Amino acid sequence: MDRTTGVFDGLTGLRDFLNPRNNPPLPLVELPDHLNPFRESGVRIHAKLMYLLPLLTIKSLPALKMLLEAESKGKLKGVHTIVENSSGNTALSLAVLARNFGIQRVIAMVPWDIAPGKLDLLRICGVDLRLQKDYPDGPSGIEVARRSGNQPGHFSPGQYHNDANPSSYEEWVAPEIWEQTKNKLTVFAAGLGTTGTLVGASRYFRGQSQPVAMVGIICRPESAVPGVRSKARLKEIGFDWQGAADCIVEAGTKESFRHSLKLCRAGLMAGPSSGFALAGLLRYLQEKREESSLDSLRNQDGEVRAVFICGDTPLPYLDKYSTHLESSDF
Repeated sequence: MDRTTGVFDGLTGLRDFLNPRNNPPLPLVELPDHLNPFRESGVRIHAKLMYLLPLLTIKSLPALKMLLEAESKGKLKGVHTIVENSSGNTALSLAVLARNFGIQRVIAMVPWDIAPGKLDLLRICGVDLRLQKDYPDGPSGIEVARRSGNQPGHFSPGQYHNDANPSSYEEWVAPEIWEQTKNKLTVFAAGLGTTGTLVGASRYFRGQSQPVAMVGIICRPESAVPGVRSKARLKEIGFDWQGAADCIVEAGTKESFRHSLKLCRAGLMAGPSSGFALAGLLRYLQEKREESSLDSLRNQDGEVRAVFICGDTPLPYLDKYSTHLESSDF
């Protein structure tokens, strides 16, 4: 491939295109004043547009990393079927990427109430779907996928416990953000689903010269936002997300979709999990201001430099906006 022309030639052209190592940095875009209520307090907020990856989702990174590491360890020899539990984007990514590893079938355990648009997208990408509803006395989708992955010819990447998940963010995302902010980042915010983004980013940022506050956002009880979890559901996760976070804040359904709507109308086609990350970041900054402790987040230039993750687009969730928001929001 030629990075200067964006041409991916040859038999490995497609696989090269899907590998983040071969693509230019994804945009980091500062929010305008009407989306940043803390501008007068010397706070700058940037959106990291991970939805501009080739597969339009940040989950393609851990999916690729898990496949690459499995291949290097010989775990994909004789494998014809991949099995994974997923809210949707990891399964989509695995289905596309696995074909570049010679694996044609991906079975995914997905939530029974998955957005219809996401369901259609998974079908388009060739995912063999299993709608899963977890019961207190039954196995979770994670456990079902793990058991199924033990069958001959099957492999379960196990994104909720596989260290390749956080490692992908440590290797490909955090260094890019650090360079783009010229080593002046002071706050990093991400929603917690598999928790890989926050865990991997914390490994990298905590080794740098400038302290970076790691903000994890969890779903408020009784709320539902695609791709993220409540504190109760995070008990299924195998990573030390609590150790990776300096602060945990909650965000709910309506505010997440409202912030997504505002981002889209400003020109950033960011989905509900992006609005969720922004809502959590704003809550964190508000708490720091009320505590008169914003100054603890300033860099050597006297600024608070904050970045939140935009993981995918609103397109798979279009029906959910009118479901969760009021007519006055539009």
